[in-house]
Amino acid sequence: MNDSSIEQLLNLAGGQENIRLVQHEENTTTLTLRNRTGVNMSVHVVSNLDADIRITGDQCYITLEDEFSQLYLTLQAMGVGKAEGGILPETRRTPKKSLLYFVSDVFRPLMPAILGAAVLKIVLAIITLFNVYSSTDSSSLMDSQTLMIFKSIGDSVYYLLPILVAFSTAFRLKSNVYVAAAIGGLMFYPQMTALLSGEEDVHFMGVPIVSQAIFFSASIWVILTIYAASYLEKVVEQISPRAFKGILAPLLTFLILVPLVLMILGPLGTWIDQQLPDVVDSLLNDAPILAIMLLGAVYSLMMIAGLHYWLLPIIINEIMVNGFSLIIPVMLVAFVAQAGASLATGLRSKQREFRKLAFWATGTALLGTPEPAMYAVNMRKRASFYSALLGGAAGGLYFGLMSVKAVALGGSGSLLEIPLFMEEGSLNLLHACVGLIISFCVSGMFTYLMLGKERKHV
Repeated sequence: MNDSSIEQLLNLAGGQENIRLVQHEENTTTLTLRNRTGVNMSVHVVSNLDADIRITGDQCYITLEDEFSQLYLTLQAMGVGKAEGGILPETRRTPKKSLLYFVSDVFRPLMPAILGAAVLKIVLAIITLFNVYSSTDSSSLMDSQTLMIFKSIGDSVYYLLPILVAFSTAFRLKSNVYVAAAIGGLMFYPQMTALLSGEEDVHFMGVPIVSQAIFFSASIWVILTIYAASYLEKVVEQISPRAFKGILAPLLTFLILVPLVLMILGPLGTWIDQQLPDVVDSLLNDAPILAIMLLGAVYSLMMIAGLHYWLLPIIINEIMVNGFSLIIPVMLVAFVAQAGASLATGLRSKQREFRKLAFWATGTALLGTPEPAMYAVNMRKRASFYSALLGGAAGGLYFGLMSVKAVALGGSGSLLEIPLFMEEGSLNLLHACVGLIISFCVSGMFTYLMLGKERKHV
C-alpha cells in the first residue's frame, strides 16, 4: 500500500489519533477506532480502499484485505494504534471467513505455478490446433520428444497438485508441512496406483475402496484431511511426553487419521460409483434439458470433489452409441461461467495485484484451465462463486433447450474446442456460441451487481 493509500486510510479512520488498536489475522488488517463519529463515510474514500466498515455498539471496525501484511507492518512502523497480532474477537469475524474463503487462501500461493503451467498448456494446445488445420506437414513436431517433454512440464503442476495443496494447507494452519506433503502424495505411491487401477475390488479393513485415485486426491478432501491432521497434531503435542514430542503426532496421523479418512471416503466413493452414472443416464434419457442445466450448475462442484471423472465413461458411451455428446458442452459452459465471474470480480476489486490475477484467471478459464478463476478468485467472494454456478445453469439450460452437442471427443473445456460443435446442415455451432455468451454474461452480471451491493452495505 503506497503513501497515498495510507493517507486515505487515515482520513477514513478520522485521523491517526482516532485509531485505538491495529490487529492482523490471516489476510486482513482491522482497525479499532476510539470514536466512530470520526469516520469519514465518503463513498469515494471507502470505494477506493475497498474497506469493510462494521459498527458494533460504540465500536467501529475498518477491515481491509492485506494478504502480505504490508499495511499492518506499515501502520506498526508508524506507531499507529497498538499493534497486536493473533485472533480477533468473535464479534468481529467477518462472514467471508468461510470454507470457500479458506480454500481460496490455500490456493493463492500456488497461483504463480498454476498460471505458468496453464499458459504453457494453452500455448501447446494452440500449436496442436494449428497443426490439425494446417496444410503443411508438421507431424514430426507433433510426434517429437521435445513436445512430449513440454506437455509433461505443463501437466506436472496439476499432477502434483494434491501435494502442493496439502503443503499450502499445513502452512496456513501452522502444522507439519512435511507430514501434510506425505499425505497429499499417498495416491501417487506406485503400489497405491496399481492397487486402485480397477483390475480388482479393493478393501481396506473390510471396507470397500472405490478404484478412483483421483477422487481421494481431490483438493477438498486433501484440505479437510490436513485440517483434521493439524487439529490432531495440536492435541497430541499438548499431552505427549517430552521424549515423544514431534514423533507421536505424525505417528498417530499416519496410523489412525489417514486410514480413517480412507474408510470414510471409500464407501462414499463406492456409493457414488454405483449411483452417479445411473442417475446421469436416467436424467439424460428422461429429462435431457433438466439434466444439462443441472450439470452446468454443479460441474464446478463436481470438479472440487473429484466427481467429474465419473462422467468420462458416459461421454465415451455417448460418442460410440449416438455419435455425439451432450455432456462435453457442459464442461465448456461451466468453465466460461467461472471466467465471467472472475472478470467481474476483477473489475470490482480495487487491489492491483488481485485485479491482475483475476484477469489472467479469466483468460485461462476460457481456454480450459478454470482452477485459478475458481479457487483463487471466485471462492474469495461467495457472491462470485454462486454467480458462476448460476451462469453455468443458465448456459446449460440454453444448451438443453437447443440440444447443443459435441460431435467429436474432447473434454478440455476450452474455447479452442469450438470446432467440436461444427455440424453440417445445422445451427449447432451458432447455438453453442449463444449459450456460452449467455453463461459468461449471466455469471459476470450477477457477480458485478452482487459485489456492488456488498460494497454499499456498511
